[in-house]
Amino acid sequence: MPENNQYFQNYLKLLDLRLLTLLNLCPEETRGDAKDYMADALDTAEIKDPGLSDQEVLFCAEMSDMLSKQQDELYAAAKADGKLPRIELLRDRLGLDANEMLLLTAILACNADERFRRIYKLFQNSEEPRMDLLLALIAPDGMDRYRFAELLGPEGKLLSLRLVETVGNVPEPGPLTTYRPAPGLLAWLNGTRSLGYYQDTAEWIEVSHRINNKDGSFVNAAAAIEVAEFEREPVPLVSLFGPDQERLQYAAEALADELERPMLKLDFSGLDDAETIPLLQLALRDAQMNRGVLVMTGLNRWIDSGGIFPARVGRVLEKWAVPVVLLTGRSFVFSPYEMSEKRLLLRLPVEGLSGSQRFDVWKERLTGLDLDEKMNEDELRTLAGQFILNSVQIRAAVNFGLGKAVTEGRNLGITDLYEGARKSSMHHLSDLAKQMTARYTLKDLILPQKQAAEIDALIAMARNRAMVLEDWGVGKKLVSGRGISALFTGVPGTGKTLSAQAIAGELGLELYRVDLSTIVSKYIGETEKNLERVFTEAQNSNVILFFDEADSLFGRRSEVGDSHDRYANIEVGYLLQRIETYDGIVLMATNLGANLDEAFARRIHFIIDFPFPDEETRLRLWQLLLPENIEKESEIDLHPFAAAYKIAGGGIRNAVVWAIYEAARNKRPLSRDDLLHGVEREYQKMGKVFIPIG
Repeated sequence: MPENNQYFQNYLKLLDLRLLTLLNLCPEETRGDAKDYMADALDTAEIKDPGLSDQEVLFCAEMSDMLSKQQDELYAAAKADGKLPRIELLRDRLGLDANEMLLLTAILACNADERFRRIYKLFQNSEEPRMDLLLALIAPDGMDRYRFAELLGPEGKLLSLRLVETVGNVPEPGPLTTYRPAPGLLAWLNGTRSLGYYQDTAEWIEVSHRINNKDGSFVNAAAAIEVAEFEREPVPLVSLFGPDQERLQYAAEALADELERPMLKLDFSGLDDAETIPLLQLALRDAQMNRGVLVMTGLNRWIDSGGIFPARVGRVLEKWAVPVVLLTGRSFVFSPYEMSEKRLLLRLPVEGLSGSQRFDVWKERLTGLDLDEKMNEDELRTLAGQFILNSVQIRAAVNFGLGKAVTEGRNLGITDLYEGARKSSMHHLSDLAKQMTARYTLKDLILPQKQAAEIDALIAMARNRAMVLEDWGVGKKLVSGRGISALFTGVPGTGKTLSAQAIAGELGLELYRVDLSTIVSKYIGETEKNLERVFTEAQNSNVILFFDEADSLFGRRSEVGDSHDRYANIEVGYLLQRIETYDGIVLMATNLGANLDEAFARRIHFIIDFPFPDEETRLRLWQLLLPENIEKESEIDLHPFAAAYKIAGGGIRNAVVWAIYEAARNKRPLSRDDLLHGVEREYQKMGKVFIPIG
């Protein structure tokens, strides 16, 4: 039975009195039983005859007046104390009139008091009230009652506000349609918030001023909702969007805190489309009955490529004067052709964690764990700067690293956290690019001092960009984005790909080689679409994109001779713009540095030319690439190889690998002749004349 029992009992007594006047609707053989049930409830022995006498009609009228007066007195006293009964709160907050309250009471009665199930059974051979009986309660005079049928129709408040529902979910209710309370209503009347009907997709959160709101935009949004709800329309919808789900929820809690309201969080990510609207209507009802804020999550799948939110959801939202907050990964709008102007959409971006904030989150997650004594704050700060992760991803990264360390029986180390960070950077780049294993380190690079210094500078920029751009404020005015771009030029085999792998290994990031055969298209506009897919998927994925042999994309823009030239230039221009807005690291390699477009040169942070190795460099390459643990027939002097054969590092590697396989095939130690045969094969591939050294 609902709380404030006396108040609700008065409603039930009024229902009894109305039913008494409708005894003629009962079959004659059950009329006396029905009358007895109602007379007992009204504490009177005066009503005994099967019919209803004039005296009894007068008694019912007097009793109705008395109960109405008592209700008014109870209401006034409760309102003065600030403790309105829930049944009256329901009426006030949902704007129900006297007829709607009587209909709702009649529908609630069969669940609140078993006696009414028996009475309804006597009236209509059904334990739940039908439309014809319900309408007779508010309009006893025959056909005139159907003027009120819309109160029980789809557009009536009882159905549209999800206070009641039809048995069998009848789309067009008729005289024989039966009704029952909607899920959760009785629980609310009893002072609880039942969430069973949300199928584990919702939770109530009491914020209770625990949020330290430092962002004025949330205060303004809350104030706008307050004004709109009680003074004017349109009532705002608040769209909070950004990359960090935890920060989005924190912002929503801050807004609810400013409104001094509880927060009902409803997650739509696991719901079928058929479940969406019914549960949304229940959530809106509960938010309004509890004077709460409805926070909707799991909405990203509903936003199409043009940033349009489905109007079917918007049309439900616009019918309610309830504060609603929608949490999404990106900004959206409702279709202007399908939405009215009843709701004002306030879009508020919630930025992701800065480098220093990520560092604080990492430290918090690591508190109390057994850490490797070699791990220090500088390493952790570098990790936080390199990986753009949100709070949830950082937690997942720590859990992954901890699991790895525990499995191997040791304390958690920095390498575990790097691996966890890579695993937590969710993306689907494998559909668009091929992951390359970063097998090399900076020690494996044999480069002139100038080029080596440029690569060191690139790595330093990657490690310090969070501090420079965010903590020092350089990113606000001096640069347009946080991305880093580099172009490697030089003939094949000079170390461009190896350097890309070494950079990825040094930074602890994954390296993805973009397959240009799947990107460049002869069809107009397709190349840009393919590039956009790559950059969009890579955004915030904490990977390095590597465009190898990218001459087809990064060449000099041509004079416009026909439409194909014009569209080719559009592709180049698009790529320039997209590299500037990309927040990650882009490495590009070309064999034709002379063809580089000047506009690229202005926009790229590093242009590193990989020269053909001189004799000294070639000797270092031979010495590095020839494994020390390989058994040799005798000590091999590599100086003559470096002096005589002008091949780049890639060619030297191929020659060494072929020579080792040749020795293995013959089941003997590696010989000088094996290396000569390896060089000969490389010369043949290059179309050069091979002259063996003596």
